Amino acid sequence: MRLRHVTYSLLLALIVLAFAQTTFAQALDISSGGLPTITGAVGGSVTGSASVTNDLVVTINFGEVSPLNTNSIVKVVVPIALRSNQPYQVAVSMSGLNNANAQAVQASDVGFGLQNMQLLGGAGQICNQSTHIIRTPFNNDPAITATVGSNGRVSYQSSLGNLSGSTVILSGPVLSKNNSIKRQQSDGYTFDAIFTLTPQFFASGISSATLIFTISPGPNVPC
Repeated sequence: MRLRHVTYSLLLALIVLAFAQTTFAQALDISSGGLPTITGAVGGSVTGSASVTNDLVVTINFGEVSPLNTNSIVKVVVPIALRSNQPYQVAVSMSGLNNANAQAVQASDVGFGLQNMQLLGGAGQICNQSTHIIRTPFNNDPAITATVGSNGRVSYQSSLGNLSGSTVILSGPVLSKNNSIKRQQSDGYTFDAIFTLTPQFFASGISSATLIFTISPGPNVPC
């Protein structure tokens, strides 16, 4: 009788645990917000991770970056979706573009900015847009802010060169309205991470980079 009671209690605990794992959503969620696009590239590509339970990993290959690519600019737009039941912050870190030759592509040659912060749908928490803060200097479309320096090299208002380790790029209040026990398609926000590179006379080297986007609890911000 005692063994039967212990077995029943253990089975009940396992059922409750399994229900909790399959029903309750994460408190913080970062994932793809749609298909990424790449324009102006010759032999380029952009890929990302599909799991919604891990950090978002995006790998960009800019392809041919010499004047053999006659397009004026290579532009990559990566939509990113966010959900949270608490104030949040988003950080990004980078690997790649570690060319020793200064004349090859460097992190500062790749424009990087954030734009188009908007609701995913009706279950997203509506707050004053000013409470969602894109950190300086990343609030721009680098394709628009590109300028040519005195050395003939193209620069941007913000670039991958502005990243140092894991760099916070965005923060704000609760993203999901209903604090639902289930993940919904419309219960958060989305924004575009934009990357640009202008083909020019670079020395041979690596022309790809991997970005890891993470979401974590952020400063306490009222809605």
